[in-house]
Amino acid sequence: MIKKLKIRFVATIMIILSLIFLLIIGSINYFNYQSSERQSMALLSALAENDGMAPRETPMVPRDHLPPDVFEREKTFSVKVNPATNLFSVNGSTNTSLESAEVLELANQMLKKNKASGTLSGYRYLIVEKPYGQLLVFVDQRISNALADRLLSTSLIIGSITLFVLFFVSLFLANLMVKPVEEAFEKQKRFISDASHELKTPLSVISVNADVLEGDIGANKYLSHIQSESIRMNTLVNSLLTLARLDSGKPIGIYSPFDLSNAVESIALTFESIAFEEHKNYTLKITDGISYLGDANKIKQVVAILIDNAIKNADDDGLVELILKRVSDMIHLEVFNTGAGIPEDQQNKIFQRFYRYDASRSKATGGYGLGLAIAKSIVDEHQGSIRVSSEVGSWVRFTVIL
Repeated sequence: MIKKLKIRFVATIMIILSLIFLLIIGSINYFNYQSSERQSMALLSALAENDGMAPRETPMVPRDHLPPDVFEREKTFSVKVNPATNLFSVNGSTNTSLESAEVLELANQMLKKNKASGTLSGYRYLIVEKPYGQLLVFVDQRISNALADRLLSTSLIIGSITLFVLFFVSLFLANLMVKPVEEAFEKQKRFISDASHELKTPLSVISVNADVLEGDIGANKYLSHIQSESIRMNTLVNSLLTLARLDSGKPIGIYSPFDLSNAVESIALTFESIAFEEHKNYTLKITDGISYLGDANKIKQVVAILIDNAIKNADDDGLVELILKRVSDMIHLEVFNTGAGIPEDQQNKIFQRFYRYDASRSKATGGYGLGLAIAKSIVDEHQGSIRVSSEVGSWVRFTVIL
């Protein structure tokens, strides 16, 4: 439980931090991209308005988003074409004689795209209609695109390193914050274990003395009450001791291969007489030859808990059914019973210790709300899973997957 609490704390912190970092990095790169796009379009618009030539004075209107030295820094070109797409002239912010062929090829590709603006091979372009035909203006964005890519990669690397460092920080904080809870939990387990051990001796003395007294004075309703309550108390103490051993995290049995089909059948057959006396229809569907590596006694305990729970909660003349089968490479143990069912909002709670969905029924049947908690602990120890499905007012099915 403590380990799961630490994992949940660290996972929550890391998810929140990751989302924040993604938001920050995404925002920075998005606004950087948008700023570059606005500047490029403003620059192209200024070139188009000046017939493809760089203005002598940079427009200082805020909407242009142009710094004063933009035409000196950016590599721009313009191509004038007649209606038949014949070249008029090529202008550029650099010596275009060395690049005329490349510029002409780009211009032809831009005209073939038949779009007024866009990007092509790292160039941002704009096509406007002029009295003499068409004017193509474009700016080389390859350097700015490379800088944008570098900004993105750098921010991702820095963000990843920061998250890596914060992971260990959150792990340290999780250990620090969970430590008081862990100490309290350890004290609780120690108390339950010690108290259970201390209670066993007086319970044994009371039970033995009640039996001896019954032999001397005969049947007596008060002695009968003492004996029945001693048995119930002894069951509770044994359950608490089992939970204490399971909570210790150490294996409490010997893991070895065994015939699971025979083990389940042997423990299930012991409940036939109980089911008959309780007027329940009891059926077994056990696939032969299923083997398993685990603690046979503990698996039997799980089966006994689930069958006992089903018989106690099945309706009169209802059905209690046990199924053991292999599904692919997994083993499914299902215990089904008709009855009142369990609401969906209660299904996760029934595996909690001392939780009883129907308290009045549990008192009548002598339950303490520990059986399913023990079953879940044993299944978890075997690295399996246990779940419940139900239809209120109709049926309940517990499924153990190993």
